[in-house]
Amino acid sequence: MNTELQKSIERFQNHMRYVDELAMVVLKGHLLIEEALTRIIEKFIFHPEHLKEAKLTFYHKVHLARSLCLRKNQFKIWELMLRINSLRNELSHALESDERNRKFERVKTLYLEEMPSSEKSENPKEQPDHIVASYACALCAGFLSSFESDASAFKEIVGNIDSILNPMNKQKQ
Repeated sequence: MNTELQKSIERFQNHMRYVDELAMVVLKGHLLIEEALTRIIEKFIFHPEHLKEAKLTFYHKVHLARSLCLRKNQFKIWELMLRINSLRNELSHALESDERNRKFERVKTLYLEEMPSSEKSENPKEQPDHIVASYACALCAGFLSSFESDASAFKEIVGNIDSILNPMNKQKQ
């Protein structure tokens, strides 16, 4: 067997031998956050099929959802979502990287700043990285869940206004 093939096989085996818990948490957490962002954006629009053609990235969805906030657009949690995205991009494009630790530390630092005081007793500084990443993703998901509830109420109000202003359209449906 040639040496390049042998090196490739060994590298593959080394990386597949264990599960990278941080990568798994960040990838799944990122997906859950992105799903929530998409649902929120779709609450504010009436024809989501047109938005799908735009092929918005996670980065775009964060900024679009942030722009739709009434009062919470300056919260640091938006930056936390962007930092999770940056870490996820690093994990998606490089198995080994000097940037990985630096980007994780940015996520961790911002999470610790944003962490609710009720959770401070758990001392996440002593937790493994994948647990801290899980907490950070959960904080973002919880925030977005609250925002999604507000967006649903907004859409219902707009629907009620539309049915009052356009009673004939309601009869046709």
